[in-house]
Amino acid sequence: MNRYWPDIKHPLNGSRFWRHEWEKHGTCAAQLDALDSEKKYFGKSLVLYKQIDLTSVLQKFGIEPSINYYHGEEVQTISQIELCFTKEDFHLRNCTEPGELLSPKQEVWLTKVAATQSMVVCEDGPVFYPPPKKTKY
Repeated sequence: MNRYWPDIKHPLNGSRFWRHEWEKHGTCAAQLDALDSEKKYFGKSLVLYKQIDLTSVLQKFGIEPSINYYHGEEVQTISQIELCFTKEDFHLRNCTEPGELLSPKQEVWLTKVAATQSMVVCEDGPVFYPPPKKTKY
């Protein structure tokens, strides 16, 4: 979990973060038999994460984990990446409901890779993908 689903804000207290994720999202997902326990929820999440290969998708946009520090205008932040799946078979789907209008902030650009997987990439400005832990020298 520390490797694939880290709490980059509070790296020393990951269990609090994962408890929050379970209470907010997992308990809702637990309506499905396939996700009706913490073990099933986080286990399936990791399987789906590896299946999507999010790191490769981010790298295609020049977003790479790094131990380098950025300054001033170079600083970019990803606060949340939202992926949605169908309840029946866990295929990627658009996170907006059919017929729902997107806000200007939700304006999306489909990439060649994303389009083949029904994934949307929000292009709302520059991004920065920090490593989970900063290395001290």
